[in-house]
Amino acid sequence: MKKIIAALGIVAVAGLSLAGCSGSSGDAGGKVELTFQNQFSDSESAEMKTLAAEYEKDNPNVTIKLVRDNDASYYDKLVTQISAGKGPDIVRLEPPKVAQYAASGFLAPIDDALDSRSAYFDNTLDAATRDGHVYGLPQDVSTLALYYRKDMFTAAGIEAPPTTWDELKADAKKLSGDGKYGIGLFGGWGAYEFYPWLWQSGADVLNSKGDKAAFASDEGVSALQLWSDLQKTSMPPGMASATEDDVRGPFTNGTVAMFTSGPYMTSTLKSAGLTDEQFGVAPLPAGKKSASVLGGMDLSVLKNSKHQSEATAFLKWFGSDAVQTKWAQKLGFVPAKKSLYDSKAFASDPTVATFGKIIDASRSRPTVARAADVDTALGNAVTAGLSGESTPSEAMKQAAQKADEALNG
Repeated sequence: MKKIIAALGIVAVAGLSLAGCSGSSGDAGGKVELTFQNQFSDSESAEMKTLAAEYEKDNPNVTIKLVRDNDASYYDKLVTQISAGKGPDIVRLEPPKVAQYAASGFLAPIDDALDSRSAYFDNTLDAATRDGHVYGLPQDVSTLALYYRKDMFTAAGIEAPPTTWDELKADAKKLSGDGKYGIGLFGGWGAYEFYPWLWQSGADVLNSKGDKAAFASDEGVSALQLWSDLQKTSMPPGMASATEDDVRGPFTNGTVAMFTSGPYMTSTLKSAGLTDEQFGVAPLPAGKKSASVLGGMDLSVLKNSKHQSEATAFLKWFGSDAVQTKWAQKLGFVPAKKSLYDSKAFASDPTVATFGKIIDASRSRPTVARAADVDTALGNAVTAGLSGESTPSEAMKQAAQKADEALNG
């Protein structure tokens, strides 16, 4: 277990546990309490409480205990619990974590939770599958698209959003000036925002064995060079450390004409007062190829759980068409199930259709044990390249060296 923890980049702290997360419990009458540990937002937490109450009403022998923990050390504490033979029954995990935890023997297979594998996007299940078994149920799915201000494009005489890097550079420059900026690509989220552009360049994150960085190739450097060039000509200052929140405001008030975000942003922008006539959503402009990055979250059952069958039954219920539709509509998500995109609830929504196509062509982040270290190294390269601290070539080479040290340390 010590080797597993070290491979995940985690230091166990004696006695560390999350309050109330001692796993499931049952009584003589057959009542089962399932502990569901999560990192929900306020709106997600409120909706899950509503759904859990519905499940409990239909399944009076089961109680769902929701334990919310948005601490930065969520995963560290979770692994510490697991290593001590404890932990919750159900956990919410990023897809790369599902792959890592399944490989480490932390998770129970949940094949029975899927009504049909074909109902989901293949790529959303690939990272959650090991040795033919599924270990993570897609709770929601996300990816990155280009959000653009239609009104600013019209004013600049641009008829459609850019579809290539060359068009992006030209349009962004044309949209810049007089206190306005063509695009805002931010480095404050580390490597996540940069992955699509890296893959579009023709580069990859790691070699085929997963033991050496591959992103410092000429193609990979060209992706960071694109960002660096845009920072100099068409982006607000300080994008190296900016986050989505720093760009969303200027986009909303008409200062920034383009930025990248996920499907949840549509409802956020409309809540801020923007209309369909003012903004649109399109696939990211392509380099040598089209690509985006898979986001979203999965639900998994811990192998330590004493009530794996009950936990899996809850996941199966959550993955039903009716519950998935409620979850997506209430929270402004696109459905995690591909089979719902043609349903009455979503078929007429152009944003859902756009994101469905992007998700189908998106890629998962690395799932090797040291993926977090690779993310950090590449994210630091993006920061250095955008800030001008290093040239894109120097930044990528230094990052690759750090990644290689982590992968083989």
